[in-house]
Amino acid sequence: MNKMFSVSTLAAAVFSAVVAAPAMSQTLSSETSPFFTESTLSGNLNFWMRSRDRAGTDANGNDTAKETNLDHGSIYANLAFNSGYAAEVVGLDLMAFSTFDMWQNGSPDHEMNFWGVNNPFDKEPDDSECTGAWDDVCTDNGVSLATAAAKFKFGENVTAKLGYFQPSVPSTIGINWSFAPGTHVGGELGLSVDNLDLGLVVSERYKAPWFKETYEFQTTDGEDAGTAYSLGARYTLDNDVSIDAAYGALSDGDRWNAHLKVKGTTEGGVYWSPQLYVVDDDEQYDSTAFQLAMLTSMSSGQYSYRAEATYTEADSGDPAKVQNLAYRLTSQYGGSNGTYDIWWNNRSDFNHDEELAVFGSLSRDFSDIGAKGFSAGFNGAYGFGSSAKGYDDLKEYSYSLFANYAIQTGALKDAKVSFYFTQYFNDTDAPSWKGYTNLFQDEDDFKLTLAIPFSIK
Repeated sequence: MNKMFSVSTLAAAVFSAVVAAPAMSQTLSSETSPFFTESTLSGNLNFWMRSRDRAGTDANGNDTAKETNLDHGSIYANLAFNSGYAAEVVGLDLMAFSTFDMWQNGSPDHEMNFWGVNNPFDKEPDDSECTGAWDDVCTDNGVSLATAAAKFKFGENVTAKLGYFQPSVPSTIGINWSFAPGTHVGGELGLSVDNLDLGLVVSERYKAPWFKETYEFQTTDGEDAGTAYSLGARYTLDNDVSIDAAYGALSDGDRWNAHLKVKGTTEGGVYWSPQLYVVDDDEQYDSTAFQLAMLTSMSSGQYSYRAEATYTEADSGDPAKVQNLAYRLTSQYGGSNGTYDIWWNNRSDFNHDEELAVFGSLSRDFSDIGAKGFSAGFNGAYGFGSSAKGYDDLKEYSYSLFANYAIQTGALKDAKVSFYFTQYFNDTDAPSWKGYTNLFQDEDDFKLTLAIPFSIK
């Protein structure tokens, strides 16, 4: 399997396609001119300020006073070059980014700067000043490369990427995001035929954007997992309903994942999408885990609405240890990521075994009353149904208030200021991460961001 799905195999396929391309008749200068004339150079300067306080539990399972969990102010900047295609075949995408903490007084894994450990699996400090992975000083200002990929297109139907890249074809393999994207080392092939899009993604290594260097995939038990690969397909019906299906696995690990998503919009403008996510991993689950989801949304005048629900099965085989489903090819967060559409931004993932969760959101655009660029709203989530032996049954819920303003004029035109506040409640008596493997105590979470985009070309 390793040989079948190696990067070298994908590179050979791409090279063969290049060699098979029609002979070029133009001069070198005219062939390469679209590479530069159709290129863009752009970036962002972002400021992220966050304060998150989390409660603990005493010996009787009662909440203790909230203490600092995250407290930082971070500056992030990136610069991206995206070329056109020389000879209408080959191009180049580059993107580098830098992060810096203005202050840092909480946990170092806050994701808006580099965490000063070797990878998310081993968490070994890589700086002499960082004596422990969770020390508040264990962050690492610096620069990293997010994208350095050759891109290819062959006619109107075939595309490819090779290098440090972000997947863009149908697959189960996705990326983590901060203000920067995660990075895979490998390549992809895409084929479009009429209403059908096919994709192959192969990745030898990965890094979440809060790590400077890439690392190998590991299994749940900490062994080398080899290469990650995925095959995907998306078919769009004549009524614009799309069907997205994909399968992914590891060459040297027994974990695989798959999804099925159907997406459409009614004549009345209601978006709807039933979805199924599946993860199989004998090292984490007693049986194949899955999550069912239903996503809906619509807009009416100045208002936007969302209503979503999920149900999860993720049996650990141990009644005292309730597992959760994370849709990725590694169980460790930051070790990889999947193409998962659900994002409630209400702290918890609401994804424990036998948990039923619901989510609702309402937002309003105030441009009709003279506040162009300003929008605000609230949302909430509620989850229940899971049970861990020795602890109260799971009941968790939260609400969020948010506001956004896009600056309309002046030097910061098109910059966006965002405010987001979440209050999360966990009504069980289980300590964080005990009994329920992805559960923590009550939190207050405040985020304030300023995002300034710019374009040079």
